Amino acid sequence: MLKSRIATALVIAPLTLAAVFFLPPQVFSLFIALIVLMAGWEWTAMMRLVSRSQRTVYVLSLLFAIVVVQKALPHFEEVIFSVTAVWWMLATGLVFLYPKASLLWCGRVSKGIVGFMVLVPTWAAMVYIRELEQGPWLILYMFLIVWGADTGAYFAGKRFGKRKLMPRVSPAKSWAGVGGATVTVILISMFTQQSLHFLQNLSAGVYILVLVLLFSSIIGDLTESMFKRQCGIKDSGSILPGHGGIMDRIDSLTAAAPVFALCLILFSA
Repeated sequence: MLKSRIATALVIAPLTLAAVFFLPPQVFSLFIALIVLMAGWEWTAMMRLVSRSQRTVYVLSLLFAIVVVQKALPHFEEVIFSVTAVWWMLATGLVFLYPKASLLWCGRVSKGIVGFMVLVPTWAAMVYIRELEQGPWLILYMFLIVWGADTGAYFAGKRFGKRKLMPRVSPAKSWAGVGGATVTVILISMFTQQSLHFLQNLSAGVYILVLVLLFSSIIGDLTESMFKRQCGIKDSGSILPGHGGIMDRIDSLTAAAPVFALCLILFSA
């Protein structure tokens, strides 16, 4: 499992970074949309949609929503990401209340709405950040935080993970994993702070930012885990050896990216 996980990461990471740094804006937008739509197809499994036609309609609905948001993004980005941040605060409550609050979202329609709230803002955030000054480097920083947190949590959890974080939601995650993730992202921020003007301007506030991103990434991960657990599935898909599906790979980013975009807006205001 670990070998296939590393091998897949060694392929995905360079391709993703190449897209971030070298694709023209419109092509990058399409690239992220493709990833989001593939994740949307996997999301339909968590909605328990069996019919290919029903799944296709949902994915096409996501595409339509992306087109609408693309038109609104240059004028209403603060509203879009603020609403998304409110959603993730609500999702935090749902995670902590699982399984008691699962009746609020276990229906197909409710899950479908959640899918929109999870996936469409992810596309919007990636496109918005990419178009900022130092945009590709800001995305790289966000990737380093999310990937670093995942890696730190994995190894710390394997070695010290006796006390479980939220066993009802995700039995594999532990408080030791959270500790390992925290140490990792703080170290990453220490070594990258001087490389980005945005981080230099934050000074010590960068550590507050990185903890906000870490918390967001954990909630994104736990939210998907909650939906998978309610459906009785381990992975959202099998397209990525060692990682499961696309949704399994981007779950942390679905929360971290919109929150990071909102922080960029607020801190630069």
